[in-house]
Amino acid sequence: MASMESSFVLLARVGGPNQAMLLRARLNSEGIEARLSGEALGPYRLNVGAMAVTEIWIPPDRMEEARLVLLAADVDAIVAEVEPLGRGPSAHLIRSWMWWLVAVILVGVVGYARVLVVGS
Repeated sequence: MASMESSFVLLARVGGPNQAMLLRARLNSEGIEARLSGEALGPYRLNVGAMAVTEIWIPPDRMEEARLVLLAADVDAIVAEVEPLGRGPSAHLIRSWMWWLVAVILVGVVGYARVLVVGS
């Protein structure tokens, strides 16, 4: 696709329509009009491989602001992936592992008791 309209310029190409819609929502929340274009937005919703690529188009006079919004989105995604330092496993995780440990021990004890009873 060469261009969407002469009044809009290509800001980015992303890997799928969902990511594009989220970025468009972020841009709109900052007052930047954004339009999406791509095969994945059509009637057949092909969203695998190259067919999933979705373009984000914006007015040319808002390019710098839009790039800052995309940068903030990237930083937020990275921060969300990083677990805070100094935090150990959650209480829920510890409880679930303890139940598994108790279950494994019980199975072992019952199995050992059966061997002792059958072996006598």
